Amino acid sequence: MKLLQAAQLTSYRRRKDRTVSVTFTTQEVLDISSIDQMATEESGGVLYFRADQAMKFNTAEVEELDAIELDLYDEPKSQSKRLRNVLYRVWEQNYQHQVPEFKDFYRSETERIIQHYKDKLD
Repeated sequence: MKLLQAAQLTSYRRRKDRTVSVTFTTQEVLDISSIDQMATEESGGVLYFRADQAMKFNTAEVEELDAIELDLYDEPKSQSKRLRNVLYRVWEQNYQHQVPEFKDFYRSETERIIQHYKDKLD
């Protein structure tokens, strides 16, 4: 599903996790059911915002948008979040009594993984 609409960037808010929450306002009434559906599906996508009056996409912009590959359609979590969640479950099931803080376990495990791949380099 796609939504292409002229809009004005009206606000943004920095979040603790260093992401940004942005708010856009449209000048026209939208079919809210399509927005509801996108929000319900927790779908990922591409947001393209150009702050000028020219509403025609040029060829370079279209090619750049078409080239973006998202794994959000297959898996809503990033690979790093998935790895962290799996490591948390491993810690919870096997190491919680040995290593009382997950952050210490996470740090040592990710360092072990990094070192494993560094050892494979020339």
